[in-house]
Amino acid sequence: MIGLELSLGQAQRGYPDPQPLAAFFQQGTGQHVALAEGANGGLSIWTELSENHAAWMQLDNNDPSTRLSWRETLVMELRNIYPVGDFVLSSGWSQLQSSGSGLSGSYTGNRAVSTSSATATAAVTVDRATSYDVWVHYTSRTSGGYVRVDIDGTQALVNEIGDPTSLGFKAFPTYSETDLQRRQSIKVASGLTGSHDITISNGGVATPGGNAIMIEAVAITATLADPRILPPLWQPGVTYVMGDEVQFGGLYYSARADGVSGTDGPTHSGGIASDGALDWRADDRPTYPKFVAIDYASEREYAMHFTSGGAATELGGQTHGNEILQGRSVLLDGTAWTPTATGNGLTVGGQISIVEDLTWRLQTGADIGTCKLTRNVTPGVVAHSVDAIGTGPEVSFEWFYAGMLPMVRWDGESRSVVVDAVSAPNALPVLLSDYAGVNPPNVDFAEAQRIGLTADLDQGTMTYGHEAGALPGVGNVVSAFDAFLRPNLNASTASGGLDWQAKAYITGDAPGGLRFGNGDMLRFFSRHVMRMD
Repeated sequence: MIGLELSLGQAQRGYPDPQPLAAFFQQGTGQHVALAEGANGGLSIWTELSENHAAWMQLDNNDPSTRLSWRETLVMELRNIYPVGDFVLSSGWSQLQSSGSGLSGSYTGNRAVSTSSATATAAVTVDRATSYDVWVHYTSRTSGGYVRVDIDGTQALVNEIGDPTSLGFKAFPTYSETDLQRRQSIKVASGLTGSHDITISNGGVATPGGNAIMIEAVAITATLADPRILPPLWQPGVTYVMGDEVQFGGLYYSARADGVSGTDGPTHSGGIASDGALDWRADDRPTYPKFVAIDYASEREYAMHFTSGGAATELGGQTHGNEILQGRSVLLDGTAWTPTATGNGLTVGGQISIVEDLTWRLQTGADIGTCKLTRNVTPGVVAHSVDAIGTGPEVSFEWFYAGMLPMVRWDGESRSVVVDAVSAPNALPVLLSDYAGVNPPNVDFAEAQRIGLTADLDQGTMTYGHEAGALPGVGNVVSAFDAFLRPNLNASTASGGLDWQAKAYITGDAPGGLRFGNGDMLRFFSRHVMRMD
C-alpha cells in the first residue's frame, strides 16, 4: 500500500528503485495540502508545488454510487487578494462589474474601479508576518494612463517599478493597443513584512494612451495557509455589494445587485439565480488566483476493458463505470475531514488520505471482485494504490491502463502554450509541436513505467513525473508494463480557443495475456509528482 513520499534512491512500499527520468520525480518546496468542497458532491484538493504555487485538482462525483475521479488540474501562483471591496476610495471613482469571472468571459474580474481624476485615491492595508511582494491587478485600455503607487505615504518601498518617462515619481502605464484587455498584474514592491498601507492614484496622461485607469485588486505573496487566496464562503443575512464574490458548495458566485443574502446558499451551477433574497451569477472558478490548465477532464486513476463469456465490459470511475462504491473515508493529517463553514473554505494540512472500497462488476451485473483504492496526497505528490481480489468469473483483458496522464499543449482559455516535451526512458523526448494539425499514430515506449513532461507557464517551469507499476503480492496477475503517447487527440494547433489535448498511458499486462478470476489479485500503483521552478 502506498502511503508516503519516497526520497530518491529508496525502494519502499513496493516502489521500484529510481531509474532514468529521476529529475521529473524530485519534490518541490511546498509545505501544504488542502481540502474543500467540490461541485456536485465532489472534492477540491489543493497541493503546493513550490513555496507560492499550487495545483488545484478537481475530483468529480456526479454519480455518488461510484468512486471519485480526478478529472482536471489547474496550476496557479498563490496570492492573498485584497479586492475592490476592501479599498477605501476617495471621490472620483466609478465602480464596474464584468459579465464573468473566467478568462474567456471577463476583462476586469468581478469588481473594478475606474477614474480619470487626478485627485482620486484608493487605499488598502495589507499584512503578512513573513516576507512578501506586492502586485497591483489592473485592466489595460487604449485610453490607459499612468498608475502611481505609494506605500505608507512615500515611494521608498516601491522597489519594483521606476519612473517611466521623467514623471518625477514611480508609476506604471496601463495603455494597450486593444481596449479592455483581460486581467493584468504588475509587481510593484518586494521584500516587505508586517502591515503596510498601499495607496493607488492616477499618475497622469500616457502618450500613447490617455488618463483613465482601471484597478481590480491589490495582492501579496501567499501559501495555502494564508487566508485570502480564495473568496470567502457565502454567509446568510450579510449585506453584499454588486460584484462581491463568494463560494458555496464548491462553486463560486458573484452578487448581481446590492442587497442582503437569504437564509440558504445558492445552489445553481450556471447562469443567475437567487439564494432566496439576492441574485448570484455562478462560475466554476474564482476570479483569482489566475489559473492555467495543464490538462483536461479525463480520469487518471485507472481504466480497463475485458470480456467474460463473450460479453465486453469497460470499468473505471465516472467515465467507464461498473464500479460500485461500498464505503469512503477522507482523512486530513489522520483525522476525518468535514467541510469548513467559515473563512475561505480550505482546510489546510500536510497529508490527505482517501480510501474507497469498491465492487467491480460486469456490464451484465455480475460481481467479479472487490477493490480498495487508496489515494495519498502530500505537497506536490498524488499517489494511488489499487488492491483488487477476484470473487467471480474469470475475465480476459483487452486493455488495462494502470496510469493515465492527460495534458494540454495549448490552453485555449489563457491562449498560451503549456506542455512542450514528453520524455520516457531510453527514448528521445517527444516534441508535441511536431504533431500540429494531425492525429498521428501512438508513440510507443516499450517497457516504460515512467513518463515525464515539462510545462512552460508564465509563472515558471513546471515538471511533472508520472509512473505506474505492480505492487508485491502472491498471486498478483499483472507483471509487465509499457507506455505510449497520443500526442494530438483532435488534430489541433496551438491557436484559437480550443485546447490541444494529448494523453499518455502506462499499460499493464502479463505473459500470455492478462486474466483475472476468483482468488486472483490485481495490485498496482500510480504516482504523479509535480514541481514548479
